[in-house]
Amino acid sequence: MQRREQAAAVKRFLDAGDEQGLLAYMKSQPNRTLTLAEDQVANGAVYSVLGRDDAFYGCSGRQVFRIDQEDPKEASSGMKAPRAITLPAALFDNAKAASGTRSPADILFGMGMSYNGYLVVNTLGGKVITLDRDTLEVIDAFTVAGKDELFMNSFATGPEANGGALYVASNTTMYRLVVDKDGKIRSDEASGAWQSPYDRGVRMPAPKIGDGTGSTPTLMGFGPHEDKLVVITDGARKMRLVAFWRDNIPAGWKQKPGTLSPRIADQAQLDMGPEQESVQSEQSVAGFGDYAFVVNNIPNGSAPQLSHSGTFASLVNGATRPGPAGVAALKWQQKTHAWKTQWVRTDVSSISIVPMISGAGRMAIIDGYFTGKWNDRYHIGMDLDTGQTVMTIRTGSDPTFNGFYSPIKIDPQGHIFYSGAFGLMRLDTAKMRRVPVARQISTAQGD
Repeated sequence: MQRREQAAAVKRFLDAGDEQGLLAYMKSQPNRTLTLAEDQVANGAVYSVLGRDDAFYGCSGRQVFRIDQEDPKEASSGMKAPRAITLPAALFDNAKAASGTRSPADILFGMGMSYNGYLVVNTLGGKVITLDRDTLEVIDAFTVAGKDELFMNSFATGPEANGGALYVASNTTMYRLVVDKDGKIRSDEASGAWQSPYDRGVRMPAPKIGDGTGSTPTLMGFGPHEDKLVVITDGARKMRLVAFWRDNIPAGWKQKPGTLSPRIADQAQLDMGPEQESVQSEQSVAGFGDYAFVVNNIPNGSAPQLSHSGTFASLVNGATRPGPAGVAALKWQQKTHAWKTQWVRTDVSSISIVPMISGAGRMAIIDGYFTGKWNDRYHIGMDLDTGQTVMTIRTGSDPTFNGFYSPIKIDPQGHIFYSGAFGLMRLDTAKMRRVPVARQISTAQGD
């Protein structure tokens, strides 16, 4: 009830265009309304994992915990008491984390499971740590070499290297580390590991955390005749979509001009037009087959934010002030080993939610705005091949529907799920109806 009341109050400030009033209101609230984004990161609660044994893994502070279901075969059964372990202080570097980000201390950031069954976490300060998934005991830790090298995103795991491949990008370097059969982390070429520099660029304002990539690595290419790639956006002011050979570099391959390593298969600058001075993202690249979809999260030439809070920025961008503009779809060309721009849209705005591609619907989906129609929010679906708008779900100016960095998820029935500042959203698509374009688009309502 408190969150709903707060959402209603925030809506009134947004509708009035009153940023000063909104900031004062958020500061006055007892449940960390202004700092919820930063608090979630600081408490190591950004990522979680559901294991094959029906165990839920998560982080709280510097603790890693596991919660089992009493009866995994019965969805309504209760949960057992959590098992937890506190990671040693020696695995964290507060000074290093604080010097390169807005975080005052080092934290647990990403979490995942290697294909060969080890729980993995990484820290903002530049460590990758393996744990036994049953006992949660620490097995091994890898530390980056750079003095100002940080991990500001999670990681991807893959079936390569006997199920031990782990793809993680610091703000300077893309790594493939290998978790061996005993849970030890290998970084040597003989074990199948590699590393490659990329353009770290410059430090950007919120929602970017620091310099370097803002994207958790995305794996593309799994067929026998497909290029096997790991994909990120780099840190350049106008970012590039960078594809690395994630397994063996093809025989006879020559480094492409402008790249920092022969490991880079191709990179393509993402230009959203001359009016957009900066193009940067804090979201993963959405991938489907040969398609990659990216969004810009940096507004162009806006007045300085009244607060460094990521929550505040995500509320006002696109509502009381113009939001960032631009999304793009690119397609990997298997024969030429290169990106080809499929389409660019500069008339839509994605604020902070992680985009997705619906393979069945063949559309890329964002949560945001049409430029020029600020404070009137939509879920926008764009045809994967043409970029034309093929779906709109209007949520209006109600901040309840603001996704706040969360990914959009679709269940088997086609219902839309995502979380936000004011609770978990479920959009029941069975209750939606198609409306002619000429008619007023109905606005989504909360239950």
